[in-house]
Amino acid sequence: MPGMNGLDGLAQVIAANDGGAVALMSGNVTRETVESAISSGATGFVPKTLGAKSLVQAIRFMAAGEIYAPFQFMSQASEDQNSGLFSARELSVLRGVCEGKANKVIAFELGVQEVTIKAHVKSICRKLDARNRTHAAMIARDRGIITI
Repeated sequence: MPGMNGLDGLAQVIAANDGGAVALMSGNVTRETVESAISSGATGFVPKTLGAKSLVQAIRFMAAGEIYAPFQFMSQASEDQNSGLFSARELSVLRGVCEGKANKVIAFELGVQEVTIKAHVKSICRKLDARNRTHAAMIARDRGIITI
């Protein structure tokens, strides 16, 4: 439904589906949002990164009347818990990384040297167990640490 954000249209979609299963599919949603959607009547949550075979199984599971949400996703810490892992400066750097900004641009915006940003990115990657800055951005968005 065009123009709907978040869970605004969930009740309308559920009603329009005449009692059929309705699931969320997203690449950028928090655990809390999924929990709210399920308690509002959604049949589950399917991350965009779910593999094809797992997707088929998830659909079958939900079509059978069960609620589906990947265990790994649902067992992640909440946004507040994750945010506590990072200093305010690291969160600023992580936001810049998630926005696709280069280290040089982030450094300029924060008024620090680029080498400082590189150190923060390295620390962020270590804390998130990320392979690189792109992976860190994906993890941060998936966990709801940074929402853009």
